[in-house]
Amino acid sequence: MDIPSTRYANCDGIDIAYQVFGQGEKDLVYVPGTISNIEMAWEDPNQVRFFQSLAERFRVIIFDKRGQGVSDPIQGAPTFEERMEDVGAVMDAVGSTSATLLGTSEGGPMCILFAATYPEKVENLILHGSMAKFCKGEDYPFMPTRENLVEEFPKTWGTRESIAIFAPDILGDAEAEKAFIRFQRQVCSPNIIRQTYEMTTKMDVRSVLPLIDVPTLILQRRKDRAVDYRNGRYLADHIPNATYLELPGRNHVIFLGETQDVVRAVTQFVEISKPAESNRDKRLSTALFTDIVGSTEMLSRMGDRLWRKTLDRHDALTSEAVAEFKGRVIKSTGDGSLSLFDKPSRAIRCAACLVEMLGKAGIPIRAGLHVGEVRVRGDDVTGMVIHTAARVVDQARPGEVLITRLLANLTADQGFAVENCGTHQLKGLSEQTELLRVQ
Repeated sequence: MDIPSTRYANCDGIDIAYQVFGQGEKDLVYVPGTISNIEMAWEDPNQVRFFQSLAERFRVIIFDKRGQGVSDPIQGAPTFEERMEDVGAVMDAVGSTSATLLGTSEGGPMCILFAATYPEKVENLILHGSMAKFCKGEDYPFMPTRENLVEEFPKTWGTRESIAIFAPDILGDAEAEKAFIRFQRQVCSPNIIRQTYEMTTKMDVRSVLPLIDVPTLILQRRKDRAVDYRNGRYLADHIPNATYLELPGRNHVIFLGETQDVVRAVTQFVEISKPAESNRDKRLSTALFTDIVGSTEMLSRMGDRLWRKTLDRHDALTSEAVAEFKGRVIKSTGDGSLSLFDKPSRAIRCAACLVEMLGKAGIPIRAGLHVGEVRVRGDDVTGMVIHTAARVVDQARPGEVLITRLLANLTADQGFAVENCGTHQLKGLSEQTELLRVQ
């Protein structure tokens, strides 16, 4: 097979390098782990064999995430949301309307979030050596601690010690060791991997797992030294109707060891799986409710005619801001609005923008946000996320933006300054909800 040409997809001004190869009828997007370089990959016989095996069965789409390989360099590490957007940009560039996503290691959570947000674009979700949370927590004991990942692990980058973690089967093969170390060093420096892990340790998609509604296969090597097999079992236990397949081997790197087992499992799963028919009208979205503070008093003071003009001004400014942050205004609530966003961070930034902009226009508001599954019904939407966001805004003070803990977790790598406001019993909800104020 000839080495495929590298092309570029633009995503928010960043050029994302990608390649397409294979003659299969179905598309497969390979989402790599922490590091990749699609041009150097073809210098490695192991990666070549892996990609060639996939190419016999699929049209394969591979890419380098922003800041990696031959994609545009960036300052610092990309956020989780930005990395997820790279997947969509590449699919759009190659004209892929739907595909099987094969995510390995850190690429797995990207695929999870993408599948929940854009279910119509995902035929199958296949995760290999992946996890729901990137670092150890009191309620998630399967991964290394944050300190170990951020402080200790980068010290092994580009050394033989790193091979023992990720690819123990090549220890003793001088040429393979040399190639692996060279690959790590040429992709990024220890400082860059430290920054990447600093960002990635904030990743937590556990709350998204129950929302996945596409056929899902979890592949996990039983003796994987980098990602404990219990991570795979956790994913399978929490993604509805997921299939769990444990493979022999101890290599974390997907293209080392018994790769034919991986390719065979992927191929067979895609052949027998049936696309979910119910996933076209529901997706992961962030709901933003705004409420004009003191609307009754303003109406009484202004009178009907001036109040109508004020509402028109409110609606126009809201529509302008929501469009700027790539959201969609669902409806006006009479003295506020409901908008939906694919990207949680954009919803929060839009809320802060609206508070400031409408405040300057003499229209004080408050905002409440929540993230979860919504069902689209024509021009309207339904779901507990809508009900919850409406109750969250009721708790906000004038000029405040309140978000739920769930939303805070999904945007932990975005750099928002938040203040914990404690737990609240929101009307109509059986369990208490933890709220945070965006500062």
